[in-house]
Amino acid sequence: MAIIIWVGTSALFFIFEENNPNFRQCDYSIPLVEVDGEPGCYDFDSTAACNEYYPGMCSQSAFTNMPNTMFYVAVFLGGDWGFVDFTWPGKIVCMFLCVAGIALYSVPVGSLFDSFGAVLGLSDDGDDEEEEGE
Repeated sequence: MAIIIWVGTSALFFIFEENNPNFRQCDYSIPLVEVDGEPGCYDFDSTAACNEYYPGMCSQSAFTNMPNTMFYVAVFLGGDWGFVDFTWPGKIVCMFLCVAGIALYSVPVGSLFDSFGAVLGLSDDGDDEEEEGE
């Protein structure tokens, strides 16, 4: 189940965030937004379009390919959000990951600590059995 969520949400993040301008980095000579008719780094629909206008001066480091995206989603599933400027579809995937992460981690952890309590004799059930035996 966890692998399906990991791979599925990685694919969704790759589709939704591949051309997110918030993750784009341009050379310092390129303005961030349009100035005097010159388009800026964030004005292009994709990093490829930015590189067509400014050859070799635009790059994107996050969500550029599937292995890169799977790495970031694995980090997200662990509870650390290194990137937060997502598009609206990406934000919806983030909300799903939060709910799925709670479900994936809370059920096994709850069962584990319940078992620890039973082994250590901290449960209420053991007290009732002793009272009945006396």
